[in-house]
Amino acid sequence: MATKINNITIKGIRGAKDSLELPLNGKSILLYGDNGTGKSSISDSIEWFYTNRVSHLSSNSEIDLKDALRNSELDEEAVSEVNISFVKQSDIDCSKTLFNKRAKLTTGFSNSSDAFKQYIEASKEENLLLRYQYLTDFIDNTKGDKLKYLSDIIGFSEVTKKKEVLKKSYNSIRTEIKNQNFEAQTNTQKQVLIEKLGATISQEENLLEKINEKIKPLKTGIEVIKMEDIDKILVHLKNSTNNKLNKELALLEKANTVLNTLKSEIDFIDSEYVKYYDEFEVIANDVESIMQTFLGDLLKTGDTVLSKKYHKDSSCPLCLQPKNVEELRTEIAIRLKDIEESSKKKASFDKAKQLVNEITVERIKRLDTVLSDNLITADESKLIKKGFVGLKGKITEYQKSSLERVTSGNKIPKAETIKLSASDFNFQNGITTRIKKIQEIFKKDNSAVQYSNISASKDAFLKIKQFEKQKVKLEKQRKTLEIIYNEFVKRQKEGLENFIATFSSTINEYYQYMNPDEPFQEIKIVTIGDEDELNGITIEYKYNGNWVSPPQKYFSESHLNCFGLSFFLASVNAFNNKNKFIILDDVISSFDSNHRKRFAELIFEKFSKYQIILLTHEEDWFTNFVSPLAKKKGWLINEIKWTEDKGTHLEEEPSDLRERIEINLADSKIENLGNPIRKYLEHSLKDIALNIEAKLSFQYNNSNEHRMPYELIMGIKSEIKKCSTELKAKFLVIDRIESSSILGNISSHDNPFNPKIGDLKAFWADILELERIFICEQSECKRPMVSLKNYDTVTKRIRCGCDYTKYDWKK
Repeated sequence: MATKINNITIKGIRGAKDSLELPLNGKSILLYGDNGTGKSSISDSIEWFYTNRVSHLSSNSEIDLKDALRNSELDEEAVSEVNISFVKQSDIDCSKTLFNKRAKLTTGFSNSSDAFKQYIEASKEENLLLRYQYLTDFIDNTKGDKLKYLSDIIGFSEVTKKKEVLKKSYNSIRTEIKNQNFEAQTNTQKQVLIEKLGATISQEENLLEKINEKIKPLKTGIEVIKMEDIDKILVHLKNSTNNKLNKELALLEKANTVLNTLKSEIDFIDSEYVKYYDEFEVIANDVESIMQTFLGDLLKTGDTVLSKKYHKDSSCPLCLQPKNVEELRTEIAIRLKDIEESSKKKASFDKAKQLVNEITVERIKRLDTVLSDNLITADESKLIKKGFVGLKGKITEYQKSSLERVTSGNKIPKAETIKLSASDFNFQNGITTRIKKIQEIFKKDNSAVQYSNISASKDAFLKIKQFEKQKVKLEKQRKTLEIIYNEFVKRQKEGLENFIATFSSTINEYYQYMNPDEPFQEIKIVTIGDEDELNGITIEYKYNGNWVSPPQKYFSESHLNCFGLSFFLASVNAFNNKNKFIILDDVISSFDSNHRKRFAELIFEKFSKYQIILLTHEEDWFTNFVSPLAKKKGWLINEIKWTEDKGTHLEEEPSDLRERIEINLADSKIENLGNPIRKYLEHSLKDIALNIEAKLSFQYNNSNEHRMPYELIMGIKSEIKKCSTELKAKFLVIDRIESSSILGNISSHDNPFNPKIGDLKAFWADILELERIFICEQSECKRPMVSLKNYDTVTKRIRCGCDYTKYDWKK
């Protein structure tokens, strides 16, 4: 259900000292108020209610928001309050209060229901309020900030986060495939198969066949049909061999395999380290630029503070040194561009650093499989242990370098100083010699030789299959993620561009409505960046047939404001799914007269289904453009006033005036009662003059709205003399009002004249008697005003709606 406001009550907030009430009942309202009357107290109160902030106050660190919100004239124990009730949704009606608790201002909501909490959270994502000073915020933002702004609103930023997770997963798998170096590990194991079985074997049946060939001369009586049978033959052969030598040989061959694999990877490890070293040097030689990347968010915030004019002085908002704001923004833009380049360098460096670290961790893990063997502490294994510890030390040097902070000022070793060399593997000769010696011993015992060969072959074959399986699995994941990622990017870009196309079309529609037949055409938002990496959006338009960007290039201030207004209204149309109301606070202050007229027409034509709270201090626009349209559309219209006693308040309705006058007369409180009586009399006389179509002299603009009572009386009497004998007989009452000394003294709007209580009561009685002549007193009469709208053409009488009160009338 679309949410509209039923009533707003503001008390003790900003300029509203006493209770300021807007009984809207779902209707739109037009409010006029001079500068200084506190009309923004309404928009401030609504913004605070929904967002817990007030944009033009929250942006200034020197201002305490709660203290600034609370009316300064309130007693300490008084409670400031914003109460909003909604049309047919009483479950979310709520008061937000601001009060002192233990000498500290505290806030609270009166409604703690889940329905209200969900409503407030949903409303925070919608565009409910626009002030004049923020019209061009979107245009003034950087390209990246424009993208972020739209992304956050439409949920695109969440989609981008998911894309980044996919990309990170994809890159992680690619790195893992490279890090494992499956080809080198597989080739090492194939070499073992060739050495032990005399052939490269890729199929299980071929392995089993080859093993059966090897054991046939031994006449074991065992046929190897499946992989499990290999263990049977190994148990059989083990019982007839030197078990200690078998274990030693297994360790030697495992060590030999690890060394062969590592030896084949020397150039691979070195090349990745060289890449890392080069990246490290680039960053280390320009640490200042890299350190600047950490200031990126601060600079962006600073630019936002300046662009939104939160900081209005000609100085730096951070250090407060004198500085031209435009020059400062230009310098910030240059620095942000440099930071963007530095960020790319840092990303490349981080990638190289991570890969070297992962490579070293994996190689150290392989070396540790030998160093953790139970036999490594035996005397005959001293050579292996010493050599492996030495290699681990050199690999650890690589790892230490990958962990060095580039901002530490320390250098990392050059590649040639820590590169693995052939001499690091010299101890392998001793391993090879020992393997041959054991094999010579085993030659005297064919069972021992075959045990060694079959055991090593089985391990090599299983490792090859394990590597193949891991590689296939990782490659499948990589390809799957690549397909998903590419499709995701495609859909993401299509989704964003489809949205932007529709959104741009709406912006252009509203803009062209306010700027017909002007040279700025086909305004649209355009994405910037690579296929899979959008980094910003800009605004383009056709100017004299050529595409131009940005708007500031040719747009006047009025045109820029028109775009800002169009953008806001298009955002309301696109994103406001919950609320069907908006507040527009003085948005046309710098519009020229033509744009003001077109904006008024746009609001009433395109946003007729919305409830609008429209605030303005532009008297001419209020009187001549908006008020006539608002009256036709059934809007509420009122004026905002300010007095020292009441603070910000609305112009009283006649019914409120009447009640106040009668209470004061009953209590004999006559001080300053003249003006309220004058206002009430003016309203009554205007109603009478309107309904009998009394002719008054022509006057321009607002002068027509402020007719003096005497002038209205003369017009009414003149019309009655021409048209009605019966009403002419009632002139006695009108003449008493006309000739009253009180009328002459209160006709001046600010006259301090204070008559006697008896005179005022008599004058008030005459006003009420005048009303009874023209207003039907029957309670069931639905159109009580005697009016030409109810004219009886047969009897030629002017009458009320129920025909009870009527008089002759000649047209």
